[in-house]
Amino acid sequence: MTKIFQCIPNFSEGRRSEVVEEIVRRIREAGDVVVADYSADPDHNRCVVTFLGCAEGVRKAALAGARAAVELIDLNRHQGVHPRIGAVDVIPIVPLIGATMQDAVELASVVGSDIAAQLEVPVYFYEESASIPERRSLENIRRGGFEALKGTELVGERAPDVGPPRVHSTAGAVAVGARGPLIAYNINLATNDVEVARRIAARIRALRKTGGGMHGVKAIGLYLASRGIAQVSFNITKPDQVGLWDVYSFVEKEAHDLGVEILESELIGTVREEHLLDALRKAMKFNELTPRRVLENWLPREAGAPAQS
Repeated sequence: MTKIFQCIPNFSEGRRSEVVEEIVRRIREAGDVVVADYSADPDHNRCVVTFLGCAEGVRKAALAGARAAVELIDLNRHQGVHPRIGAVDVIPIVPLIGATMQDAVELASVVGSDIAAQLEVPVYFYEESASIPERRSLENIRRGGFEALKGTELVGERAPDVGPPRVHSTAGAVAVGARGPLIAYNINLATNDVEVARRIAARIRALRKTGGGMHGVKAIGLYLASRGIAQVSFNITKPDQVGLWDVYSFVEKEAHDLGVEILESELIGTVREEHLLDALRKAMKFNELTPRRVLENWLPREAGAPAQS
């Protein structure tokens, strides 16, 4: 059986559509992969691409996307509300079909080594690929951002796993790692008061640390200047334990207590069917809702598959 992986590189560009399109074009053309989704946001100044393929296809496509980012993005001119250390900031690899986490770790190692050797960008391995416990957490690697790394020798606890002992002058560094399913999710609030979003995010972080709930949910409060609204931005890293509806309903209550309503919510990238069904079960109390009740799951693959862009 062919082993299939999901790769979700995050690039530090969300304002220049021509750069985003060029990165996606190179990913598509580099290897035997399917680009399932990509989106960009001007306030985060970031784009996220989701593609699927075998190990060799993912390897080639990830390197092609990273090469485009190194050529086209200058972090010295980059500003956005999302933390980042690199033009291609993070490259997560997730085992999907026939692949184990160890397979994903090995693929992440190859991808990181390619980038270090061919693009001369320092690489940190995180999550399941981490070389030391402190690097399992992406926040620890990204603390201080590009500005904290540039102009300094990367030695000691800052030394990269592979690549040069200094950041690339315009492209910074990159974190590469194998991980399990993750849902990138934002909730936009009907207010321009960013302190509301920050208070909600802080409440979630406090609950996570004390074991009071929100296990695996990472949250930050942001202000989206282009829209004049506040946002709570999430990474749901344990969606089988705390899912979309758990997060949404918690934020809805916290926001209501602060006199604010939810404007909308949004997914970044793709999501697994089971995690959507879980949210629907909880929101509408569908106790018997299973994938077998979804009509498309009974159709032949050719009939039920979405058209590829």
